[in-house]
Amino acid sequence: MTNPYGHQQGYGQPPSGGMPAQQPGQFGQPPQGQPQPYGQQPYGQPYGQQAGQFGQQPGQFGQPYGQPGMGQPGMGQEIKDYFGWAIGCIFLFWPLAIFAIIKSNEVKSNVRLGNLPAAQEASNSTKTMCMIATIIGAIGWVISIIMIIVSISAVDTYTTYSGY
Repeated sequence: MTNPYGHQQGYGQPPSGGMPAQQPGQFGQPPQGQPQPYGQQPYGQPYGQQAGQFGQQPGQFGQPYGQPGMGQPGMGQEIKDYFGWAIGCIFLFWPLAIFAIIKSNEVKSNVRLGNLPAAQEASNSTKTMCMIATIIGAIGWVISIIMIIVSISAVDTYTTYSGY
């Protein structure tokens, strides 16, 4: 077999340079005596059974799921996003409801990032937009119902005369 660099390599000999050839059954494993790359678990060992790295004890890998941690408000600091109200406002006054939904998503994003003052500000503006959309929508529905009642009563009093 000819190497593109000009010298030949015999059969059964390891390739020159680079990593040594893998033996059967050792696919993806580092050579004997070398550590796992990038802090990976040894093959076949369950997660969490490896000796601690970077000052952690075995089995302790950050906050448990659902517990307050960095970027999440603690007890009693829940910031409302008014997402349901913003969705409901679509049926009342949709142009303002769209902006309320966008602000509601900003609340969620800022809470996740731990930026609680910005999340509170976005929550307040969402609440204001939802309140305005609800008032405009309620006034619009009342006017619509009054117009329907007036038009129905006007039709009942309208009489036609036929010339025949």
